[in-house]
Amino acid sequence: MAEPARTVPRLLFDRVARTPHAEAFRHPAGDDWSSVSWGEVGSRVTALAAGLIGRGIAPGAHVAVCAVTSYEWILADLAIVCAGAVTVPIYPATPPADVAALLRHSGSVLTFTDRPLPTTPLLYLNRLGELEDEGRRLLAADPEAVAARIAGVTPDHLATLIYTSSSDGTAKGACLSHAAVAYEARAMARLGMLTSSDLQLLWLPLSHVFGRALLFVGVHLGLPTFVDGRADRVVRHLGDVRPTFLGSVPHVLGKIRTGVESGAADLGRLRFVLSGSARLARPLAEWFDGAGVPALEGYGITETAGPSCVNRPDSRRLGSVGRPLPGTQVRIAPDGELLVRSPAVMAGYHDDVERTAAAIDRDGWFHTGDRGAVDDDGFVTLRGRKKEVFKTSTGKYVAPAAVARRFRALLPDADLVVAGELRPYCVGLVVPMSDRPIPPAEAAAAVDRLNADLGRWERIRRFIVLPAPLPPTDVDAHGHPLPERVLVRCADVVQRLYED
Repeated sequence: MAEPARTVPRLLFDRVARTPHAEAFRHPAGDDWSSVSWGEVGSRVTALAAGLIGRGIAPGAHVAVCAVTSYEWILADLAIVCAGAVTVPIYPATPPADVAALLRHSGSVLTFTDRPLPTTPLLYLNRLGELEDEGRRLLAADPEAVAARIAGVTPDHLATLIYTSSSDGTAKGACLSHAAVAYEARAMARLGMLTSSDLQLLWLPLSHVFGRALLFVGVHLGLPTFVDGRADRVVRHLGDVRPTFLGSVPHVLGKIRTGVESGAADLGRLRFVLSGSARLARPLAEWFDGAGVPALEGYGITETAGPSCVNRPDSRRLGSVGRPLPGTQVRIAPDGELLVRSPAVMAGYHDDVERTAAAIDRDGWFHTGDRGAVDDDGFVTLRGRKKEVFKTSTGKYVAPAAVARRFRALLPDADLVVAGELRPYCVGLVVPMSDRPIPPAEAAAAVDRLNADLGRWERIRRFIVLPAPLPPTDVDAHGHPLPERVLVRCADVVQRLYED
């Protein structure tokens, strides 16, 4: 039996060798879809990688991608790693000043993008043909240029550097090896949930590990993936693409439910959906169950290269994030923190020895910062963030992030920032997530339902609805508020809630 692929280039070209004529991707082409085979993908990636080599991209160089999820994004990513370089994905809605800071911190020498950026040399994704032409000319003179680069890539080499926000709002760059990325693909395949007969709709941001993990499990299994990063098209695509599965965040799953209930959409051929990035509300999970399409919640963070735990169609428990992937271990520390040890754990934070040492202990356990529990059957349940716990003036602990997650499940168009540290009780700022104003009555109803499930010390005694969404500087990569920044910005508002 052939040794399993342990680098991203091998993951790709093993698939190309097995099924060169099978469909790999479809992507929007005007009002239709354009289909490409694995052989075509391999050919284009080779030419693009050669083009990068011709432009002086050295092994180990950092190359950024700042764009909406697309087929071109995937080609750029694969070309970067096949040139022996490292992909640095940047969330496309990141403010330009922050993009520039990330590019400086990462040392990126080139940026693939779909928008003007006042940064490093740019290569626009709609002009990949020029880079391909350069690469084919180089290959004519040196046919083994890309093969030599691929041969030099080892499992321990860095494949991608992905930035994630810390609780204080600063960015940390998680260094993920080829072994980590390839392990995620193999481990997800071993769950037996997917086969090459499945069809994936991929819309998730490829700047985050959830989307990347689903991309690479598709490569590993050879299943076709429809790629369109426009979240507002997901409901429509259930009918015209008819995927058998998709990964999503709960907010978009709520949009799917609304579309189905209004008669504007149907669930098509969906067998299940994978939910991540935020807590899945039980009523929404139960609705999908009732519709015959299980919504399977999982758990993973940037530092673990993708899912660490996931519910399966034949092994699931509502309210949990499932069991660990094959080869992944979890345990609960004495203080309640969820620890993960697996081949997918990052090598460390880029240029940050201190944070790395604090995150990964001497036995290889990654300290997630999340509080959790593991039941007798191995199902993991999250209990909030360890580092986002504060004490009220009565000595009671409150996990504001956990309270906010519950609130989002009740009112998906809004978020909640909880205040109450060293105060007698908690108050809240209700934050609109879009330009649609939040009616006070809706917010009040959601707060009432929230309080019904909270301990007395956690309940939101008073709240105010903010008039508009927060600025980009006050939210993280998922669009959730950064409480430290919001509470400073809105200190006077919070004080009035305690005084009025």
